[in-house]
Amino acid sequence: MEGSKKVGLSVVIIAYNEEANIERALASVAWADEIVVVDSGSTDRTVEICRRHGARVIERPWEGFIAQKNFALAQAENEWVLSIDADEEVSPRLAESIKSVLAGDGRFDGYMVKRRVFYLGRWINHCGWYPDWRVRLVRKSKARWVGDQVHETLEVDGAVGRIADGDLNHYS
Repeated sequence: MEGSKKVGLSVVIIAYNEEANIERALASVAWADEIVVVDSGSTDRTVEICRRHGARVIERPWEGFIAQKNFALAQAENEWVLSIDADEEVSPRLAESIKSVLAGDGRFDGYMVKRRVFYLGRWINHCGWYPDWRVRLVRKSKARWVGDQVHETLEVDGAVGRIADGDLNHYS
């Protein structure tokens, strides 16, 4: 969204009453070409904050995590899509790694990133919580959300690589 730096990336976020978190998430992906937020009827300032950051906000009644995330994915205008939660942020190192991947040879249809969890005032770097590899960067035409209503995952029809440099920070 900043200046003329085109990376060919849409970022999608689903939200409901996320005013305490969404600004950090949006600021961390301001470099993307497009930010789409699917809001499920927030009654706080979530929508206002999203619009202030230049996000395209689509209001849609809640139909469950998988339905909302697949709807958000379908709204993206670019072939490459990064899906993050409203309480997550892309670290500067991960942002640079994503830009490098998008400028590269494109041999993968999706990429896993390392998610790092901040819980009860500290980073959880043990007990199998880090690195928590998650598919989050995908070719739109090759991916869809599947799974349980709380433990949904991005399924990719094709090869999946890993982006090892940088973290997707999750604030629980």
